Amino acid sequence: MDFNSETPAFNKDIIQTPDQAKDFNKELPRQNASLSCSWDTDNCSDVIEELTRQNNRMAIIQQIAKRINVEMSYEDIIDEVAAPLRSVLPYDLLCFCLLENDQLIIKSGVPKGQIILDVGLVLNNHNSAPWRVILDKRCFFRHDICNDNQKYQEDDVLRKLGIRSGIMAPLLVNNEVIGALNFWSKETNAYMENDVIFVQQLADQLAVCINNRRLFSEVLKSKREWEETFKAVPDRIFLIDSAYNVLRANNNDNIKKTVKDLKCYDVFACCGDQCKFSCPSVEAFRTGIASVGEFTHNVTKSIYNISAYPVFNEKNETYAMVMYVLDVTNKRRIETHLFQSAKLAAIGEMAAGVAHELNSPLTAIIGNSGLILRNASLSDKHIKLLGDIKSCGQRSKRIIQNLLTFSRQDGCTFEDVAINDMVESCLNLVAYQIDKNKIPISKNLNPHIPLIVGNKQQLEQVIINFLLNARDAIGDLGGGKIKVSTTMREDPDIGSEVIETKVSDNGKGIPANMIDQIFNPFYTTKDKTKGTGLGLSVSVGIAQTHGGRIDVFSEVGKGSVFSLVIPVRSMSNEIWGESSEEAGDPGYRRRD
Repeated sequence: MDFNSETPAFNKDIIQTPDQAKDFNKELPRQNASLSCSWDTDNCSDVIEELTRQNNRMAIIQQIAKRINVEMSYEDIIDEVAAPLRSVLPYDLLCFCLLENDQLIIKSGVPKGQIILDVGLVLNNHNSAPWRVILDKRCFFRHDICNDNQKYQEDDVLRKLGIRSGIMAPLLVNNEVIGALNFWSKETNAYMENDVIFVQQLADQLAVCINNRRLFSEVLKSKREWEETFKAVPDRIFLIDSAYNVLRANNNDNIKKTVKDLKCYDVFACCGDQCKFSCPSVEAFRTGIASVGEFTHNVTKSIYNISAYPVFNEKNETYAMVMYVLDVTNKRRIETHLFQSAKLAAIGEMAAGVAHELNSPLTAIIGNSGLILRNASLSDKHIKLLGDIKSCGQRSKRIIQNLLTFSRQDGCTFEDVAINDMVESCLNLVAYQIDKNKIPISKNLNPHIPLIVGNKQQLEQVIINFLLNARDAIGDLGGGKIKVSTTMREDPDIGSEVIETKVSDNGKGIPANMIDQIFNPFYTTKDKTKGTGLGLSVSVGIAQTHGGRIDVFSEVGKGSVFSLVIPVRSMSNEIWGESSEEAGDPGYRRRD
């Protein structure tokens, strides 16, 4: 500004009077003020423009903070950030990367679908600009990537995309770095020092949002895992309040969400009529200590083991109860059967002992009756009675001998076994039990069946089980009969010749839906006093030990056929020279 051209021409040389001096002193401040206003006018527009830009930036940060929530994905977060930022900070590529297991991974960016710098790329922690930002915990400029003396892992990729400059800021949460926010531009020197504050403020706000999102995801994942664990438990678990209202259950089939104040005893009825009085939850609410009880339902007769575990609030007061209901019906039944089996085993040992003791008097009876018969004349009127005594004594001795043989524990020793002789021995052992039911037995035994290698006592156990089951299936039905047969044939399933021992009856038969269950341990269709449900399950194990199987065919009202199928294996067969694993058979040993 030219002072002399725009202000009155005051000059000290023409000040001649005091009044003129006064006028000069008055005009001088006006001239200075005029100079100051002129200078401010030249710079005011730049200051206003900068303040407006800073205000816009702060408004965008606040807007981003309000619009981002914990349920957003990383893609949603970058979308919320990308559009408003273009008006205050130019960029051609925007992305953020996060630390996961000491790896820096690109999580999201724009433009979408980058082929060479896409989501999931792991940045090298030894030579990467974003890693430098994380290690230094401060913003980092790259004014001219193409001419930068320091080269980084991503430079070749950036040059292919036409990127020339960038600014990166650490994502800080409580002074801990969780990642980096990266702006890239195709212009050199696109970012200046006055951009640092905004970029770092934006990064700090974005870091809080991302960290909240990650924490929420972890909480949500933990919640989901607990819910799935809760639902996966096959037993019944539910939460009740002090008024016995069901708050939550792992099986919601019985809970109607529209019904309020749904009582646990109305929905589950685990304890029958005892529920309101003796349920463990009553005791647990009273004492604040876990309680357990076992109850039998009055209607279903199911047995439940019920546990109640108190839940405490911050005042250490019991405000809810976790109920765990375990159905132990089958477990208790199995225990009962095991106890019964133990009793039967004890009775069997006693019977074997009694049979052994009877051998001595029977030997005397048979021997004395034989001596008397040898010296008696044919005309003796008592000779027939003596013959009966000797015959019955010999029969009793055979029964006792078979019983002792059957009860003997041989440790699964294998030897030559004649199947037909084994069948005859079984028939002799159970003949009396079947005869007293007046059930005739017919035999059709193939005389050409070869010896097999097996455990005679175990095989007898299978056939005796078949015979006794056939007897029980006929029961009091009139016209019942049992057939026993042995045959030899080719079996495609086993892939060799087999010996098949069949026991068939014309009893009541087995329903089709029960056939798959009859081989399960402790499953029985008989009365409690007639069976334990172990016979067929043990028989299957014996058949498998011998490399065979049990086949069953049954029709309700027509009868059943049980077959023991055993491969033909003689002592000379080469398979007995192989190991049990090579032969495909369960463990056993051969007696020479």
